[in-house]
Amino acid sequence: MAGLPMVILMVGKTRAAFVQEGMAFYAKRLQFYHPLELVTVRAEKPEGLTPEQIKDREGARILARLPKSGRIITLEADGQEFTSEGLASWLDHLATAAATPLVFVIGGHLGLAAAVRQAAHYHLSLSRLTLTHELSRVILLEQLYRAATIRAGHPYHI
Repeated sequence: MAGLPMVILMVGKTRAAFVQEGMAFYAKRLQFYHPLELVTVRAEKPEGLTPEQIKDREGARILARLPKSGRIITLEADGQEFTSEGLASWLDHLATAAATPLVFVIGGHLGLAAAVRQAAHYHLSLSRLTLTHELSRVILLEQLYRAATIRAGHPYHI
C-alpha cells in the first residue's frame, strides 16, 4: 500500500541514541504506507556568526536539497496545529490534490531561515510546547505513521 512519497529534510546529525532508535522504529513502520526519504544537511558551526547568519547558511543548504517538485511543509512553533485525526485528514487532502512528494523541513536549533519559510507551501506545528529539533524528528515520524494508520483504518491510533 504505497502512498504519496514523503521526505523529511533535517538540519544536523541526530546525536541522541534514543532519538536515532525512535526514528528508525517509526521510519520502518511508515515505509509500509509511504515511500520515505530522510535527508540531513550539515549544521552550521557558530564560530563568529550571528544567529541569523547561521540560519541563512543552513537555509541555503536546505533550499539546495529541496526536490524540484513537492509540497514544502516547514515545522514551526507558530504553524498550523492538528489533532492526530485532523492531521490524517489533512494529509489525505494533500494526497488527493496532487501526486507530488510531501517534504517536511525541520530546522536546526535556531529554527529556519526566512527564505525557507517563504519557500514553504504549509507551516505545521507539532505542539505548543517547545521541542528540541532532534526530538521533533521522532514525534513527526510517529505522527505521520499514526496518520497513515488512521487513513488505512488500522487500530494503532486508538
